[in-house]
Amino acid sequence: MKILKSIPLGCALIVFSHSVGAFSHSFNGEWDWRDAPISRTFSVDLKQHGRKLRGQYCAVAQNGNRVDCDDEENSNIEGDIDAAGQSATVSFSSFFGAKNGKAKIKMSDGRLIWHIIKNPTGGEFYAPSDAILDRH
Repeated sequence: MKILKSIPLGCALIVFSHSVGAFSHSFNGEWDWRDAPISRTFSVDLKQHGRKLRGQYCAVAQNGNRVDCDDEENSNIEGDIDAAGQSATVSFSSFFGAKNGKAKIKMSDGRLIWHIIKNPTGGEFYAPSDAILDRH
């Protein structure tokens, strides 16, 4: 009888430790550029569904004269997370008409690393080429 009582607790600990580990590697959440220059800001809001990512970035440049954001919840980032769950290649567009950009994002020590692989074309964009973001 004592063995049966300890099984649910053991299972609970396994589930708890698995869910903590899954959250630490989750892309979900709001992320802010850690060391942005004083004239710029950059944030990313991501939602992860399995290996799919969707979200939106907001880039402010030129001391607030260029605001590459959207007040609505229109996504401008989408992509797939790799099998290891540590990185994703995403397509992105700006809210200034630039389309078909590509970025690599990855998790490292609880931070989100943003790196543009291919600049979007057909308009302006103000996302940084590289940024390290912290969960908000």
